[in-house]
Amino acid sequence: MRPYTFGVNTLADTWDNITFWRRTSAVLAVAVLALLTVAAIARDPPDFSERPVIAVVRDTAQRPVWAIRLARGAHQIAADTLRPQPLPSDRSYQLWLSTAGAAAPRPLGLLPEAGRKVMAVVPELAHLLGGEGELAVTLEPVGGSPTPQPTGPTLFRGSLDGLG
Repeated sequence: MRPYTFGVNTLADTWDNITFWRRTSAVLAVAVLALLTVAAIARDPPDFSERPVIAVVRDTAQRPVWAIRLARGAHQIAADTLRPQPLPSDRSYQLWLSTAGAAAPRPLGLLPEAGRKVMAVVPELAHLLGGEGELAVTLEPVGGSPTPQPTGPTLFRGSLDGLG
């Protein structure tokens, strides 16, 4: 092992040192991850009151129950309760998307009994919500369906208007 000295040889030794580059890479990776996290958090949430309604979910008497709005760029939807629906304490309302050609409906999230709920959706579903399809609301156990498919009865329906 050579003694530590200042000078040209030290810079050359550092440049060729694999440990130096591993540590430098780790520090840079953490810095980039931190910047990406800050950028994602700092982005303002979408104002759903300015977004058009892409679907109105109705009961069997065709009364509106929920209005669904889409912020495609943010990959979020908002469900606004138009008519509060009573719900047993051991159940949840779950929203599903059905599109032409899909083998089964896809879960979008749990709906609120009252008020507004914002839900994140994967980019693929955000894209599909801007087209043609149908939304269905099923009655599921608390926390939603235990499977990737609806397990309870469909109580409410709505058609996507294709404007999203």
